[in-house]
Amino acid sequence: MVSKKWEPAKKDHEIINNVYEEIKKQLSDLHQKTGCPDSYVYNFIGAIQNEWHPKSCHSIVRRNKRVN
Repeated sequence: MVSKKWEPAKKDHEIINNVYEEIKKQLSDLHQKTGCPDSYVYNFIGAIQNEWHPKSCHSIVRRNKRVN
């Protein structure tokens, strides 16, 4: 089965932009409050990104929850 690439609908753009801005704000707060270097924030984002990789166990669990 070939999946069609997901594209956000026009109505989704505001939600996406709001989440993007909130993530940036939270990361800036983390950086400011802890004094961690940019490289820590970069690696932190990478760890989160890995949890959303389509073959990660986290992603598989999310897909299975939708099916059940």
